[in-house]
Parts: sequence; C-alpha cells; structure tokens
Amino acid sequence: MSTIYDVAKLADVSPKTVSRVLNGEPVVAEETRARVLAAMKQLDYHPNAIAASLKRQRSNIIGFVVPYGSKFVFQDPNMMEQLRGVHDVVTQAGYDLLISVPVNRKDALSELLRLVRNKNVDGVILYPTAGVERIIKELDEKKFKYVTLERYREDQQTNYVRINAVTGVYQATRYLLSQGHRRIGLINKPAAFFNYCCTEDSLVNGYAAALEEAGIPVDQVLIDTGDYTFEGGYQALRKIRKREPELTAVICASDPMAYGAIRAAEELGMNVGRDFLVVAGDNLPLTRKLYPMLPALNNPSFEQGRYAGNMLLTLIREKRDLPGISLDAEFILPSESVVSEGRNSGRIGISS
Repeated sequence: MSTIYDVAKLADVSPKTVSRVLNGEPVVAEETRARVLAAMKQLDYHPNAIAASLKRQRSNIIGFVVPYGSKFVFQDPNMMEQLRGVHDVVTQAGYDLLISVPVNRKDALSELLRLVRNKNVDGVILYPTAGVERIIKELDEKKFKYVTLERYREDQQTNYVRINAVTGVYQATRYLLSQGHRRIGLINKPAAFFNYCCTEDSLVNGYAAALEEAGIPVDQVLIDTGDYTFEGGYQALRKIRKREPELTAVICASDPMAYGAIRAAEELGMNVGRDFLVVAGDNLPLTRKLYPMLPALNNPSFEQGRYAGNMLLTLIREKRDLPGISLDAEFILPSESVVSEGRNSGRIGISS
C-alpha cells in the first residue's frame, strides 16, 4: 500500500508539500500540484479520510439544510437544480455534500443545530425560515460558516445568494401588455414559505410597476398565491378565473405552479397558447420541453446553488464574511430559451 512518502518521492517534492496539496492549501504552485496529483493517481494513493479530518479538525463535509418535509423537497424540481449547483462545486473541491431533510418542517432547525454542535459538517447552506435568526446568532457566536439562500433579515449584507425575480415579472407584465392583454393574473410565491423577509422582493412590485406605467390600476382579484406545487397553481388559477372571467394571461412564480395553471385552464375551456397565455416561473429543463413552449422567467437556480457552494468554500478557507450576491431572473420568450444540459446560459445579472 502506497504512503504519502511514496507520493513525495515519485513527485520529487517533500511530504509536507503532498500534505498541502491534500489539504487544498493555495500556497502550492499549480505545476507542483499537478505533479503530486499525477503521482497519487499513478500509485493509486488514497489518504485516510477519517484520520486526515481529525488532524485538520475538519470533516470535509458541507451541509445543505432544507426547512421543509421530504415529501415536498424530493418533488420540487427547482430545489433539485439548486442542490445540483451546490453538489457540482463542492464535490469538485473534494468535499462531500450532506443533505439534511427533516420529515417534518418543525424539525428543521433542531436538525441544523445538531449538525453544528456535533461538528458533523464544516459549514452549511440553509434557507431562511421562521426562527432562523436565533440559530444564526449561535452560528455567528461559534464562528461557524454558513450561506443563506435569500436573506434572513432586511439588513443582511453578507453570506447570502438570492434571486431577484421582480425585474423579470416587470418585463413579463410589460410583454403581455404589449400583446394586448389587460386582465393579467399573478400567482405569487407565499410570503411565509421560506420566511421571505424583504418586502422589495415581492413579485407584486414588478407586476404593479408595469401595470401602473400603462395606466392600469392593480386589481387584487387578479392576484393569488400558491405553494410552489402543481396543486397550488391549479387551485390559484381556478380561484382567479372564478373572480375574473375575462382573464387572458397569468404569470406564475414557479414552473410546477405553471403546470397546475395549465391543467386548470384547459379544464375551464381556455386554450393555452392561443386565447390564454401562461408565463412559467423558472424555465426548468422539463418546461423547455413542453409544447406549446411557454414564455418564462429564467430563474438561475442552478447558478444560485453554484455561487452558494463557492461562497461557502471561500468562507471556510479564508475565515471571513463575504458580500451577498443577487442574481436576476429575466423574462425570456420561447425562442430565446436554451435547451441544454446547463442552466440559464448567458442571461444572468449579478449585483452585490
């Protein structure tokens, strides 16, 4: 069985340099790092992960904590895109990803505390949810590294990656108005779902701004909320249509809700793509395969996960807080939608 000394001899470096490469330390020159990695591969050398983690007082595990039950999580395609983005980054950096999904939502915060207090992970990615500020206070006191997906309070300046869909909804509403639509519905995200703290993030703001520019007052009968699920979109569309028989279009805060809205519209005798238009909220890979293709908000969920993963790795390695990042979801027409293995190519605005 090969040892670290065998690797050092073959790569013509010191054992300490091999150790630095294994620990991911940035002080090693790229040429030297490549030579060490080549030697490890040639010798089929695999370090003892448990012993190494004890020595470094690190687990090389990143936690991803979801404050919702497993029934929702594993059926939500948008969350899967976020997870995929995190996974791709952290595994390439030599970390494992531990996904913590409680059976019940009420257990999410206690599960997060368990991971932190038992030192099972080196850092966590988490969603803001009711009560999370108390947990974050403890994380800050322990100097434990975390990144939030969305902000957990209005004045949060660091350690978050959020998606701003307000501009995309504004663009979508303007487009629908330009096509002659006047009775436009909005199936909004629920304010309490992940404890969205920030009122400027409300999709109603973008929707209302476009209507007011066109001299059309906001009509509350055209607005409803869903829970990001097929059923939520289905029920919301039926309620809006019952209140407004002249409804000709609807903007949905998520793709699953758009699927539900399509089902409801067809049952109500509305021909989607002809006399009724549905705007999807994510532009997920499945949505880009639907026919007729839907206009959509190009929601950079994969990129959000990727940025969050990179941010957390930097926090762990450099031990300092980082400015928050905001990714813009833009409105796109079907002809602009890119069908590929990647997500949301080339249409992301970033601000911090």
